[in-house]
Amino acid sequence: MMRSNTVMTSLLLASLLGGCSAFNNTTTIARLQGQNEDLTDLPLPQVMHADVREEYRQLLQIIEDRELQEQIERRIASVYMMEADYNQLVGVLPGDDGYFPEAIEAYHQILTKYPDNADNAEALYQLAKAYDLDGRDTEALEILNRFIVDHPHSGRLAEVYFRKGDIHFRHEQYEDAESAYRSVVALGAEPSFLNNSWYLLGWAQYKLSDYDNSLLSLSQVLDRLVPANGRVEELDNVNRSLVDDTLRIMSIGLAHAGGAAKISSMFDARPQSAKYTWILYSSLGQHFLEKERFEDSAESFRAFVAQNPDSERAPEMHAEMIRAYVDGEFSQQVLAEKESYVRSYGIRSEFWQQQDAEARGRVMPNLKIYIDELARHYHATGQRLKRELAEATELAASPDVMASEMQVSFLKAAAFYGEFEDTFPSDPRVPEMVFMSAEASFDGEDYPNAIKGYERTAYEFRDPEHGADAGYAAIIGYQKELEQLLASAGDGSERVNQWRALGVDSQLRFVQEYREDERSGAVLAKAAEEMFELGRYQQALEIATSVVSRDGEIDPALNRTAYGVIAHCQYELGNFPAAEQGYRDQLAYIPAGSDDAKQVTERMAVSIYKQGELALAAEDLDGAVTQFLRIKRAAPRSDVRVIAQFDAATHLMTLEYWERALNEMNELLQLFPNHRLSRQLPAKIAYAYEQDEQWMNAARAYEAIYNDSGAPADERRDALFLSAEMYEKAGEDMQALAYFKKWAFDYEQPFDTRMEARYHIAYLYKRHDDLNRHLYWLRRVIDGHDKAPSDWQSDRSAWLAAWANNEYGDYWRIEFNRVRLRAPLNVSIPRKNEKLKNALDRYQMAAGYQIADQTTRATFNIADLYGQFASELMNAPRPPGLSPLEAAQYEIVLEEQAIPFEDLAIEVHQANIERSWSGVFNQWVEKSFASMAELNPARYGKQEVQVAYGDGIR
Repeated sequence: MMRSNTVMTSLLLASLLGGCSAFNNTTTIARLQGQNEDLTDLPLPQVMHADVREEYRQLLQIIEDRELQEQIERRIASVYMMEADYNQLVGVLPGDDGYFPEAIEAYHQILTKYPDNADNAEALYQLAKAYDLDGRDTEALEILNRFIVDHPHSGRLAEVYFRKGDIHFRHEQYEDAESAYRSVVALGAEPSFLNNSWYLLGWAQYKLSDYDNSLLSLSQVLDRLVPANGRVEELDNVNRSLVDDTLRIMSIGLAHAGGAAKISSMFDARPQSAKYTWILYSSLGQHFLEKERFEDSAESFRAFVAQNPDSERAPEMHAEMIRAYVDGEFSQQVLAEKESYVRSYGIRSEFWQQQDAEARGRVMPNLKIYIDELARHYHATGQRLKRELAEATELAASPDVMASEMQVSFLKAAAFYGEFEDTFPSDPRVPEMVFMSAEASFDGEDYPNAIKGYERTAYEFRDPEHGADAGYAAIIGYQKELEQLLASAGDGSERVNQWRALGVDSQLRFVQEYREDERSGAVLAKAAEEMFELGRYQQALEIATSVVSRDGEIDPALNRTAYGVIAHCQYELGNFPAAEQGYRDQLAYIPAGSDDAKQVTERMAVSIYKQGELALAAEDLDGAVTQFLRIKRAAPRSDVRVIAQFDAATHLMTLEYWERALNEMNELLQLFPNHRLSRQLPAKIAYAYEQDEQWMNAARAYEAIYNDSGAPADERRDALFLSAEMYEKAGEDMQALAYFKKWAFDYEQPFDTRMEARYHIAYLYKRHDDLNRHLYWLRRVIDGHDKAPSDWQSDRSAWLAAWANNEYGDYWRIEFNRVRLRAPLNVSIPRKNEKLKNALDRYQMAAGYQIADQTTRATFNIADLYGQFASELMNAPRPPGLSPLEAAQYEIVLEEQAIPFEDLAIEVHQANIERSWSGVFNQWVEKSFASMAELNPARYGKQEVQVAYGDGIR
């Protein structure tokens, strides 16, 4: 029977230890996954952790072998560990001591009970892990350090150093973290630990500002993970994430360590870095771009392009450089780099000749955009310079220099338009590019190339939009080239005759292809138009005048064109009355109400407006107003009419013709409420009413602006205050008071206006005998100044605060006057003293602002109060029943009490009077003089005596 129990115990022990071993083997699932086993169908026993521990404890009671007992105790600790792990994973709430107190206790007992066992390395590791998972970093670190000392040859040593470094890093102990991670990489841990250790080592070194070593450590991650072809997109998610984080930190470190130059100095000599050097430049450039350091970003991309011009990545990096300049709005650099891109990778570059179709295909999208943009930029630049040369009176450079720059710009534009066609011959925009190239060539005086493009546009593409214009422009091109040939070769030369023939052919071809075009009409009218387009206004004017002066049957279409040319020329020549007449003559040949009639009427209105501008230049405001208002009759529906009437009203206001200005503005607001200028009219109308002292109309006009929810907030705010002021001037005190209060409650800024609003409110409440509210708003005025920041305070706010204190002092003076001295004096005098003190305090505060008129006011009132109090003391009622001796003594006592106050009154009045010596003289100083004449008549009560010269002689 004993033998049978022993056998059963051995079987149970083997079963439990083997089961626990399988339970604790962390590689089993990984091995099954590696064999592509379906884990969901595996039959797993439903065993609770507590049951397993209980089975182990039962074994302990029947097993006497010490080694087996030790193994069982370690298994129990492992089960505690697994149970805590599981509970933490599924979110079971921890106990007061965390998730792992039982596991921690179990491992401590094992280490204490079996101090020299070789398996203690695993126990220490699990104990450190339990502490760490429970957030007890300090205890975990102590155990890890003990592990390192006790088990320096353990297979887990690299992982222990890694965990140690992790704890140090979390606690920002970067030097200790660096040391720990160095130990990991020195031990040559498994790849996952090694990659992360190099990464975290670099992080720690970065935190220690050791940027060079940080970069070298981080580069180890890239050395190990970046594929040989440099395509990080081929990495799995885990490694790609680690590479991306590494690049991000390296970019930050490079930014601190010297930018792109650091990449060259540090990694050019490392062959293993070649596969990802371009990524470092790109990542650094993107980092600078995110930080809006646009020039540094561009320089990072530029550095790669400069050092690797033949790299297949060069166009990509060049495009990123351009994007950095675009984001930074460095327009000049954008232009230069786009041109450099086209030059470096375009159809005429070595890159294009050497690279395969795939590489060329990658640059073509950018080439299409950049060539188009460059062409249009240089075209626009040439047009701007042309316009400035024709119109400006003061040029930015000499005319020759500007003309040269203009020609270069046009020719570069033409070349880029041509390169677009060469690069993208099948693009649907080729006809447009050919036409634009012709336009730019024409303006650049490359007439042969311009003629070629114009004729292709007109006759090869038959462009529906530009065909006729292009054919006509080709004729002008021939004429322009002929002019140059005449200047160089002279009339009659073979070259000149050849171009004359080609020009005639082009004209005949134009008439044949575009016979319905109006320009194929009378030669004189056509010539006149050509001259006008070329800016030869006087010649065009003469030709057009000859057209309308011809005898014979009138051609309405021809006359309409000719009068238009006449009007245009007169306008360009500055003869605006003649231009106006020309447009009037042209209108006679245009159907009324047509779009053409509207356009010509608009030009006529502009001509009249120009006459008004001439009157303004001559400082004839009345004449300008007359011209501007003529447009109301001549072109009442034109856009210029609104501008002219608006300007007329503005100048009428300058002339202070308020009623006339109001009539014009009110009419405009009624007829054109949605015009862009109408937004300005309500404020102008309100101002005109104000200046014309139409207070009620002004108040309502400002009120309307405030009530307009579409008006800007600051305009509404100011209008509310102005409306209140106008209502006050109009005698509508209650409405004024309501608006001043609304302003004061709704707005804090501007500070000066807030102070004025409080002042008006206090003033109006006093005027309407609302004493309590008057005093409340006086305090608001005082606090408004006193509590404002010093840079908000002003002389005006100080004046208002001084005024408010004086007003408050006047209130207490009234209270002082209401208290009469009655017997017994020891009762009435304290009450009167209290009012006196309150009044004096306010007057003294008013004087403290050092505002002259308010200081003199306060000073007078202080002195006058002292004098009044002295007088009232002397005239105080005497107690009845005093003996003569007592009455005399009482008089002496009163006099002793009153004289100091009278002396104070004299002293303060004297101080007020002395202000007149420094030029301050007002009613309050004058009142002090009058008071002193009574208090000190010997000095201040003297009357001037006029003495006649005769009396003096006698």
